[in-house]
Amino acid sequence: MTDMANLIETNKIEGFSIYGVQMVDYTSDGVSGRDFGTAVALACFASTAAFEAETIAFADILRARQKKLSELENALATLIDIMGKFDNDEPESDDTVRDDRLPGVRDLMARYGLSLNIRSFTMPVLPPATSETWYFIRRDDSENARANLEYAMDVEDNDLQQDMITMQGLVGKRDNSFSTAAKIIKKYGDTGNSMLRTIGQ
Repeated sequence: MTDMANLIETNKIEGFSIYGVQMVDYTSDGVSGRDFGTAVALACFASTAAFEAETIAFADILRARQKKLSELENALATLIDIMGKFDNDEPESDDTVRDDRLPGVRDLMARYGLSLNIRSFTMPVLPPATSETWYFIRRDDSENARANLEYAMDVEDNDLQQDMITMQGLVGKRDNSFSTAAKIIKKYGDTGNSMLRTIGQ
């Protein structure tokens, strides 16, 4: 983030002093000859714009995390539903169930670096019949995948909570910067009006 002090340059007005005090003007956004109030207000607005850009970029990160978490939740729900097909009377690690949703769960998990070990079998047919592929998963493979999904979701949820705190901080800084700019404009506007009233008297 750009420091506000770096957005303003002070310039001496050569040959112009009042009661021995060197008069100056200010440069902001590459434009010189500005009074202090204008320069500081513009610097505040520039700072606000920088915070706004960072806030927008961070919002994109939050949306991506929320999407990932939602998709992992859907994958876990589907996997748990498939695991409900296992016979639990005498469970064995090599028990197998068939479900056509397995490739979709596998592909979604792979998108986030997680693996799902499934097997497939294509029924041989004679033309013009269309072949059909069956998809299977073992009990132990499904349990490993569920544990990996749950862990990935915990990590993502923790990261999301931290990012939301950071986002709130950015929004607060942006709003404070805008409020400061507005106060400066009002202050120097009031000062100018006061001077005009004094001259008028």
